[in-house]
Amino acid sequence: MRYVLGVDGGASKTRAIVLASTGQALGAGIGGPCNHQVSGLEIIGASLRQAVGGALREAELLPDKLDVGCFCLAGADLQEDYIMLQATVEKLELCQTTLIENDARAALRAETTRPWGVVVVCGTGFSAMGRTPDGREIRLPSLGPISGDWGGGAMLSKEIIRAVMRAWDGRGKPTLLTQLVLSTLKVDSEETLLPQLYHNEIDKQVLLDLVPLLFDAAFRGDEVATELVVRLGEEVGVTANALIRRLSLEAADVEVVLGGGVFKGKGPLLVNTVTQVIHREAPNAHILPLRQEPVVGAGLLALEAAEGHVTEQQYHRLNDTLPDVMRTVFTPEKNAVESG
Repeated sequence: MRYVLGVDGGASKTRAIVLASTGQALGAGIGGPCNHQVSGLEIIGASLRQAVGGALREAELLPDKLDVGCFCLAGADLQEDYIMLQATVEKLELCQTTLIENDARAALRAETTRPWGVVVVCGTGFSAMGRTPDGREIRLPSLGPISGDWGGGAMLSKEIIRAVMRAWDGRGKPTLLTQLVLSTLKVDSEETLLPQLYHNEIDKQVLLDLVPLLFDAAFRGDEVATELVVRLGEEVGVTANALIRRLSLEAADVEVVLGGGVFKGKGPLLVNTVTQVIHREAPNAHILPLRQEPVVGAGLLALEAAEGHVTEQQYHRLNDTLPDVMRTVFTPEKNAVESG
């Protein structure tokens, strides 16, 4: 029996899963943040040890029993990142063979029924990649505004604050976001909030937690929130279409995966908008909001590296043994639209 490791390392948390060569999920673990661009190499090392250690304990295995580990990490953007992360993870001695991928690759593999397609990830940041049936890949640099990106929770939280402040000073329209934000941050006015923001007195995670308010307000018909959600949906669709065009997949039944916590927002508006934009250029595309944790994709990539491919039996075994906690990313009845 062979064993493999899949790891999905994001800006806020790290997940790990251990699989047997049969596809059986044997153990899962969770750790802290894992983006070296934000937290540094020492922190991601600790996060990886924590997550992988938890998965190994549950699987009752030692690291030397893991043939292949696929580490899909946020911050693996440029070639220099891959070189640095490869050396850093290998030093941790968490498995026999270490593969480094971007975290978008994990999200893509987790949902697609085949090892190709397009993915747009909208979590704390924004990233996207595409892969053709013959293995050709395009991955966007995903370095924020300097690489042309707009979207992701960090940027959306700033846009939410911007909308509230513009409503306050008269440059913007009144919005339900004002009361929602002030109440969530426990401040009595925009005037009180402004110096707290200026002095960076509000934790970044607290600001990220404002993003669900955007979808709540849009679901209640707020014009400002609705415009922002639609703008995000259009950006996601434009990004997916750019990859589809560059990979010459416009006529294919390409699967487009939508991954990341932002897609968990209330209501169908975001996914509907994405679908409409993509279908203008790729009418046969299937839009697939992620229904399980991306770490499952990392596990499948590790299994493919070890076994050559993943069989239908291995898929079924994985599905039968996957912990429920790995299936909570997307709630179809709350967000989804069927699209073909």
